[in-house]
Amino acid sequence: MNRNHKELLGISWSIVIVLAALYIVHRFIPSLVWGAIIVIATYPIYLRWKKLLKNWDNSAAFLFTFFLALMLVAPLSWLVSVLVQEFQLFLSYVKQINELGGKAPTFLQELPMIGDQMVDYWDQHIGQPGNVQSFLSNLHLSLTTSQYIKEVGGSVLHRSVQVGFTFLSMFFLFRDGHILEKQLNQIGENCLGERWFRFAAKLPSALRATVNGTIVVGAGVGILMGLCYGLIGVPAPTLIGIFTAFAAMIPFVVPLVFGVVALILLHHGAVIPAVIVIIWGTVVMFISDHFIKPVLIGGATQLPFLAVLFGILGGLETMGILGLFVGPIVMVLFVTLWTESHTPIKIKSA
Repeated sequence: MNRNHKELLGISWSIVIVLAALYIVHRFIPSLVWGAIIVIATYPIYLRWKKLLKNWDNSAAFLFTFFLALMLVAPLSWLVSVLVQEFQLFLSYVKQINELGGKAPTFLQELPMIGDQMVDYWDQHIGQPGNVQSFLSNLHLSLTTSQYIKEVGGSVLHRSVQVGFTFLSMFFLFRDGHILEKQLNQIGENCLGERWFRFAAKLPSALRATVNGTIVVGAGVGILMGLCYGLIGVPAPTLIGIFTAFAAMIPFVVPLVFGVVALILLHHGAVIPAVIVIIWGTVVMFISDHFIKPVLIGGATQLPFLAVLFGILGGLETMGILGLFVGPIVMVLFVTLWTESHTPIKIKSA
């Protein structure tokens, strides 16, 4: 067996080991990736925190992870509790319609062009006693609360376990991140040589820019729109503001949210507040999408606008919420490779 065969066998064996390890832990990869994203995004703050604790690695990592967990879990827990209460009210209304029947809501009658058809459909398929149950049965749905508790409870339990492993990953990444960074750089240098450092140098700043441009801008849009909702008297302004904040993380979705709010206001005869919501939402989104987000993401990552946009949308489509952050990172690596590939190769003279 010559040297080339031995090298090929060695590489093949290494690939088999890596693939086997990935297969074993593949259910935990989303938790690891989420943990890595949060750790890299907040690592500069963690270093200052660690310095305050006199470099006590275990205590600093545990307390910082605990504080981040509180900041993330507390708002989500409140949002889930509010959604559960609202869903219970909606389910009670649907049960009442199923038992007693009822006329079509007024807003259906006032819908332009399709209002009459919607009312006719309501009267034939929903408005009579028992029709709601039949309608939901055709959709494989039920009016029993226990079914939804079982389904939602299972999903919440699964997500809670994922979140728990995310926080566990964060603790070890905070504590041992500097060691892992050295090991990754050494492995990258062994495989790619100096090329590795051209890619690795861009990842932390690109990830922090993506987090800032996605979460920070989303939170800012949610706060500004929430204040607008509260000042003009929209019901549940905090809850709708949170929905707007999540929607602001995805391009082109926020106008749908404040557009629905404006339609509800118009339905209740509040023309001026509806116009204010449309104008204020348009101004906020124009500034955030055309000035703030491109500067935070595109400026730091040196990505063209289309690369940022397609990275976010493509990542969201293929990987869900995780893709909002992974997509732009992949585009950073691609653009780096593109730049490297079209750069003229300098030939050293003998």
